[in-house]
Amino acid sequence: MTIVTSLFLWLAVGCQPEPEYGICEDICKEVYTTCQFAAYPSFDSCLEGCFYNEEEGADMNAQYECFQEAACDTFEIVECENTYGAQSDD
Repeated sequence: MTIVTSLFLWLAVGCQPEPEYGICEDICKEVYTTCQFAAYPSFDSCLEGCFYNEEEGADMNAQYECFQEAACDTFEIVECENTYGAQSDD
């Protein structure tokens, strides 16, 4: 491997951009892109739901960790949303 190639790989790995939409981008990558969770018909719809939860005071970091631990299990993802998502007063 040449020095230039090594430098390029180091820069590519070491300089990952911050998510444009914060924790919601991470969440949607997990549940929509990775898990293909059927509740969201698109990545944008996932972001909209996430932003709503965030505005309503949901614990987004805990929800994200829970989604990761759920390992794409639909029932576990729903439980994460129930536990850490925005709570309805209805």
